[in-house]
Amino acid sequence: MGDRNLTEHELRHADGDFRVVVLGDVSEMHGNRPCAAVFGEPTNGCLVRIHSRCVYGEIFESVDCDCRDQLRQSMAMMRKAGAGVLIYLDQEGRGAGLLAKALGYQLTQRHGIDTFSSYRSLGLPEDCRTYEDAVAILRSLNLRHIRLLTNNPAKVAALSTADFQVDQQPFLVRGQSPEARRYLAAKARYGHTIPLAKLDTFSERVRRWARRLVPSRQQADVVSLPVATKEPVAASTPTDMVS
Repeated sequence: MGDRNLTEHELRHADGDFRVVVLGDVSEMHGNRPCAAVFGEPTNGCLVRIHSRCVYGEIFESVDCDCRDQLRQSMAMMRKAGAGVLIYLDQEGRGAGLLAKALGYQLTQRHGIDTFSSYRSLGLPEDCRTYEDAVAILRSLNLRHIRLLTNNPAKVAALSTADFQVDQQPFLVRGQSPEARRYLAAKARYGHTIPLAKLDTFSERVRRWARRLVPSRQQADVVSLPVATKEPVAASTPTDMVS
């Protein structure tokens, strides 16, 4: 192991066993410490995902965010690759906490703005997550070069140092609801490398193709037709009747 203390044990899963490592020592017993699921025997250049806690997606199974899908897809990719590290950080609400996240959702739903704008309205940073603990776990696993599963270049920059190489490995998770896709579009506006054209669902693409194939209906011109007029009939002059 490397730079900082890790407690390690094994866990079983229907798709295969893996190791769990938890960062910290006995002086840090309280609270939720950073941890990681370690698949196979990771070496330099392996897949790594740094995932922040999301109660709404992971526990309540909301389809209004992409967190649960990202979590599942990243684990599936690591199992397929034969090795990888999934780091889990207790940084709910992009590091601002659960209450801030709830207040942000409230503003978003009331005013139709994205959660980045909601956070600014609350006087909060758009994203205040930190990644020192993630780097500490990776160094303790003797890793100095990783392929990071992320669409966020800022996360790559935050982890990269002179002696720690991070290559961005984009991966796309389509939102399961219109709200989730709007959130992904907001991420793209704030610098995430998300190809917006690929966010459409199959049914949305079919509807768009159908609109291209079917000519648009033009409003019919109103034509005024001449209306025949009848000449007034002259009243007949009464005649005297002879009895």
